[in-house]
Amino acid sequence: MKVAVIGAGAMGCLYGAYISRQHDVIMIDAYAPQVNAINEQGIRLEESSGQVDTFSNVRAYVSGECKEQVDLVIVFVKSTYTEMALEQNRDLFTPNTVVMTLQNGAGNDRKIAQYVNKENVIIGTSKHNAVNLGEGLVKHPASGVTNIGSNHEADAVLEMASQLLSETGFEVDVADDIQRIIWSKLLVNLSVNAFTAITETPIGYMIKNDYAWDFAKRLVYEAIEVAEADGTYFDRREALEMVKSVCVTAGDGYSSMYQDRKKRVKMEIDAINGAIVEQAKQYGVPTPYNTLIVGLIHAIEGAYEFYD
Repeated sequence: MKVAVIGAGAMGCLYGAYISRQHDVIMIDAYAPQVNAINEQGIRLEESSGQVDTFSNVRAYVSGECKEQVDLVIVFVKSTYTEMALEQNRDLFTPNTVVMTLQNGAGNDRKIAQYVNKENVIIGTSKHNAVNLGEGLVKHPASGVTNIGSNHEADAVLEMASQLLSETGFEVDVADDIQRIIWSKLLVNLSVNAFTAITETPIGYMIKNDYAWDFAKRLVYEAIEVAEADGTYFDRREALEMVKSVCVTAGDGYSSMYQDRKKRVKMEIDAINGAIVEQAKQYGVPTPYNTLIVGLIHAIEGAYEFYD
C-alpha cells in the first residue's frame, strides 16, 4: 500500500518509520531541511531503551511537490495548517483515498471532508510521545494506544487502517464512540500541552507542583462543562486521573506545544483550548481560565522577536 504522511515532525516521522516496515511511505513537509535530511539519512528513531533504529526506505518531498496518488494519507501537521497542507497536496487524493487524522485539537475531520469522501475520513488519537531532534532524528520516550474511529459508516476503511497499523507495530483500538476519545485527548492537551508550554517544563512537572495541578484542574473542569453541554459526559475524578496518568507515563517527555515554543513557531492553542472557548460560546458556558490561556499563549508568540 502507498501511504503519504503529511507533516514530518516528531509524530509523523514515528508513524511513517514504523509503517515503512511493510509499506511504501512518502513523507511530506514544508520544511526543506527536514525533507533533505530524511532523503539523505532516512528517519532515525531513538527508542526509550536508547537504541537508535534507522528507516532508510522512505521518500520525502517538500509540500506540494509530490504528484503521486496514494491509498492512505495520514495528517500530522499542526491543526492551524491543516487546510493549507491539504490544498497544497491535492494531487495525492483519488476518490478512494482514505485520510486519517491523528492531530491534536478538534474539527480536523470537517476540514479533510472537503477533499475526500466523508466516509473515507478516519479520526483518532495517539498516546505515543515523540520529540523532534531535527535532521530526521526523533526521540520516542513513551508508547501507547492509537485510537481510531469515524463519524460515519466506515467499517471497511477502519478495518484497513487498523490492520495496517497493527501489522507495523502499533497497538490499535477501534472506538465505537470516537467523539468521547477526542474529548478525552482534548482534556489532556488543553491542560498538559498549554501549561507546559507556558512553564517550559517536562510533562511530569504538572503533577509535582500543587499550584500547577490546581490550575490544570480548573482548565479541565471548564472543558468538561462544555463537553457535557455538547452531549459527552465525564466523571470529573476519572478525567483528572486520566490526565495524571499521562503525566506519569510521559513524565520526562515534552509536549508538542512546548516544542513549538522552543522553536519559536506558532502553537496549536486555537485548535485546543481555543476550540473549547469557541464551542462554549454556542452553549453559553463560561470559560475564563481557558480564555486566559489562549490569550497568554498568543502573547508569548508575539514576544518571540524579543527572545535571544
